[in-house]
Amino acid sequence: METEINQFYREISETVNEMIPTQWTKIYFYAQISETGGGTCFFYNTLENEKNYKYSLEIPYEYDIDKEFYKMKDRALFELSNRLRNVFKDNQQELWYSFTLSVNSDGKLKVHYDYTNWFDTDYSFDDQLVIWEYKYLGTEPDDSESKTLINKYLNEYPNNPI
Repeated sequence: METEINQFYREISETVNEMIPTQWTKIYFYAQISETGGGTCFFYNTLENEKNYKYSLEIPYEYDIDKEFYKMKDRALFELSNRLRNVFKDNQQELWYSFTLSVNSDGKLKVHYDYTNWFDTDYSFDDQLVIWEYKYLGTEPDDSESKTLINKYLNEYPNNPI
């Protein structure tokens, strides 16, 4: 099982790398998967601006890349993430609802699994992304609605599971 999981980590990392048309320093990949669907996204930074993370959905608009190639790779990330979750299922392991994979340009990799069923909460995917960016990218909310959201989350989930 471990070898299979590590292969998925490599494939996800390689796919994300293929999608970023510039040198990067660190990547944070997020996948949320359930029996009914889900989604993936990633953020990356560059040597020129290590504190500013760029959102994966902005790539086709900022760079002159083939949009069909990008869509194909984006779909592949979801499929790889779904197949990774199925490895857990096939091996009778507790199913996660989301995971975060971070990798730096030296190849150092970290993975965090979240077992909270966010689909059964009143947190939307957008809410979860705000929380995730706060936790992983250090993005401080700049509006009162997001600040309230972060405070609510930290009060309800003091262990910060995302």
